[in-house]
Amino acid sequence: MNLFGTRKRTKIALGVKDPSEIGEMMVGLMKPDIGAIIKAPWKGIGLLKQGISMAPRRVSKGYCQQVRVPEPDVSKLPIPTTWPKDGGPFMTLPLVVTADPITGTHNMGMYRSQIFGPKSVGLHWQKHKHGADHADASEGRMPVSICLGGPPELIFSAISPLPDNLSEYEFAGLISGKRLRITQCLTNDLWVPADCDFVIEGYTKLGETKTEGPFGDHFGHYSLEGEYPVMHVTAITHRKDPTVPMTIVGIPPMEDGFLGEAIGDALLPVLRFQHRDVSDLFLPLETGFHNLAILASKQRYPRQARKTALGLLGAGQMMFQKVFIVVDEGHPVKDLNALLDALDSKVNISDDFVVLEGMVADTLAHASPWENIHNKLIIDATTAIAGDPIGAVDNKIVSKSLAVSATAIDGVVQARMLRPSMMVITTKIEGGPTPEESMENPDERLAHLQRERISHIRDSIWSLEASHGLRWLFITDSDANLESENWKRRLLWQLFCRFDVGRDLHFDHSRNRVAWDATAPIPSNEGPLPVRRWPAVTLHDPEIARNVDSWLSQRL
Repeated sequence: MNLFGTRKRTKIALGVKDPSEIGEMMVGLMKPDIGAIIKAPWKGIGLLKQGISMAPRRVSKGYCQQVRVPEPDVSKLPIPTTWPKDGGPFMTLPLVVTADPITGTHNMGMYRSQIFGPKSVGLHWQKHKHGADHADASEGRMPVSICLGGPPELIFSAISPLPDNLSEYEFAGLISGKRLRITQCLTNDLWVPADCDFVIEGYTKLGETKTEGPFGDHFGHYSLEGEYPVMHVTAITHRKDPTVPMTIVGIPPMEDGFLGEAIGDALLPVLRFQHRDVSDLFLPLETGFHNLAILASKQRYPRQARKTALGLLGAGQMMFQKVFIVVDEGHPVKDLNALLDALDSKVNISDDFVVLEGMVADTLAHASPWENIHNKLIIDATTAIAGDPIGAVDNKIVSKSLAVSATAIDGVVQARMLRPSMMVITTKIEGGPTPEESMENPDERLAHLQRERISHIRDSIWSLEASHGLRWLFITDSDANLESENWKRRLLWQLFCRFDVGRDLHFDHSRNRVAWDATAPIPSNEGPLPVRRWPAVTLHDPEIARNVDSWLSQRL
């Protein structure tokens, strides 16, 4: 656990001082300085070595095959059940290898894998992933192998959103600076990394699925159950004295957050190369990466930043992004206070909210009204330039007493001003989902009462005399304590992981003010948009937490 548990560990594991070095290498290969190499050919030696390192090297036998298990049984491997409500043990760092049935091109993706039985594994590859693409194109049985362990660059490669013409094996070789050794499996035709610790070989059958999940996922909730392919195990091989790396994902920050940040930094140079208007990009780990992207864009002509965001929505896994906030070219994208300043001073709600309806959603996006489909939001927080009809924001004075007045409104638990035009309040929804329990079935009466509660709070605050300059009103559940030490981090998580663009944005009659509803919604089919079953939050078992605290108190 926690091989990549800090930024420092991640850099050490990848062998870099900064993850951007990886992207710079990729750009160097994509556009070499031909003129300099012609004048001084020796300057191309480094590029040649990098290019050679990307070609996998086939070997007759790898360390991963030093031992073959006589009676393969995946249930005997040390696979953890990480959260109390998980559907069973899950491999959380599996390197799942498949091949295109037509071209034979290999793919190594990271799809969580649930242990169903001694020779049965559930593969959570979503419709958008290459594994699912290969399965759909296959007839009858499709070979699959799951690798565990090995060099850290394998894990990094498997989760990186690479261009379609760059394989994970090639990327791993580029990172390490040496060709990746691969060897053929014993019971299928796949080639797998020779230096990993375990290889679980098998196959899937076309159309065969089984209910997989729930699973405490990186959005901080249990992802919903679903039907996913079943892998039938035919062999297990491993190194002598192997290790089985795993990770725990849940309410951020967790280990996957540091991996995700490193991936963003590593691939930013490539993104800049492919999308020349991109200045900087940041996907906060607190929002699970796919719920918020802060994009700094060049702005030579009106609305250029919006165009840049639209372009990125077609770039690989960026298609999953729910909210883009575009900012000026020199904006520090990793500074939350700077982001709030830009939203406060540069956004006209009526003009700078761009909603894209009926777009692709991440399968794990539990807040979306339908699986794999939701609306997206682009918020333009750039400085309007010459030729743009949008004028400067009219920031009216908001009394500091507004938060005090808001707490007197029925249903408001806490209130806090974030900026002069921006306030967040918390509330307790009667009969609503709790962090501890999933809410499986629709309850139309309670859902109607929730919508009425939100409307009452919104209208009551907007009717206060002191609120005339209040343009942003964020509403979320009272399990966010606005006075706690890490309240900003918790708030960022709730505002973006419990919110749906199509269902939860509420404007006043002039569209100059917005209420952003990030309360956990009660399942319903009769509201403006459906609410699917709402999953519980990933919380530790109280008894285990007490035991760990007791153990630590005796040793610290």
